[in-house]
Amino acid sequence: MKKFAKLIGLLLIVALVVSGCGGSNEGENEGESTEPVVIRLAHDNSVQSPTHVSFEKFKEIVESESDGQIEVTIFPGGQMGSTQDTLEQTRLGDIQMSAGATTVFTQSIPEFAVWDSFYLFDDHAHAHRVLDSEVGVELMKPLEKSGLTGLGYMEIGFRNFSNSKRPVETVEDLAGLKIRGYNPVQIKAWESTGAILSSVSFNELFTSLQQSLIDGQESAIETYNSNKFYEANKYLSLTEHIYTNFLWYANGDFMDSLSDEHRAIIENAVKETIEFNRDSMAQAEQNLLEELPAKGVEINEVTLDAKKQLGELMNNAVKNDIIASCGQDIYDMVMEEVENQR
Repeated sequence: MKKFAKLIGLLLIVALVVSGCGGSNEGENEGESTEPVVIRLAHDNSVQSPTHVSFEKFKEIVESESDGQIEVTIFPGGQMGSTQDTLEQTRLGDIQMSAGATTVFTQSIPEFAVWDSFYLFDDHAHAHRVLDSEVGVELMKPLEKSGLTGLGYMEIGFRNFSNSKRPVETVEDLAGLKIRGYNPVQIKAWESTGAILSSVSFNELFTSLQQSLIDGQESAIETYNSNKFYEANKYLSLTEHIYTNFLWYANGDFMDSLSDEHRAIIENAVKETIEFNRDSMAQAEQNLLEELPAKGVEINEVTLDAKKQLGELMNNAVKNDIIASCGQDIYDMVMEEVENQR
């Protein structure tokens, strides 16, 4: 009987050991199941903008290609703050991705000042060739000093001039107009034309135009439309004086933490999204040029001679300042590539 009791006790111990081992394996298996990689992406464009639609495309591609292993949450319309705010949030890793015009970043990343040169590109295709070249990739590297990784250049387009007083067909037409300035280089350039500059934040721009605190502003056509600047500025002059680089970037540590497979999915999705974005922005711009007159907008072309005169005047005013910011080597490298891609 005692032997039988010992046998039962031994069997119970073995059972407990086996059970414990089984529980341990189950825990290890649970540990091996990974949570989805989450990308929080913030931008300041409206949900109707081609930019936001493009980011929705990115979300669709990434989540599909990763079979749900990567999830993308988009915060549009400045929900996470200004472009500078989301730059800092991405740097800190609070969000994983954002995008913004390089001209906004020139104080923290002075190398980007080279893109503030006027009439740098002949057209959209010329801009794309330069930005997609090795030089364009090289110009994203300064982001690394801030713990960021450049992903690519999206499309905002060429900036044009609008105002409430008159069509701008020549440099002389700018004289005396009160317009918004947004960084030291741009302010100095516009002052060289005889315009009167006023420092106005973008959030206050529409109200300033509406209340006639300033006469005009300059922005891409889609921005002009989506912010309803046409309600206060009925004259839209297609000066196409500067191309807006809309740089898409990510937190560097986040990108480095990805598996090779996940990183490849994201990088391929970025390329596909940028191509989609450029096509959709071009179509949107063409549509707006046809639709805006019905909203009371008077659109005028600007002659090549007038653009040349405007470009020479403004570039002469700020060239030394741009070089002082970005450095002579970067300036020369970009200008050489601009010529090579013509």
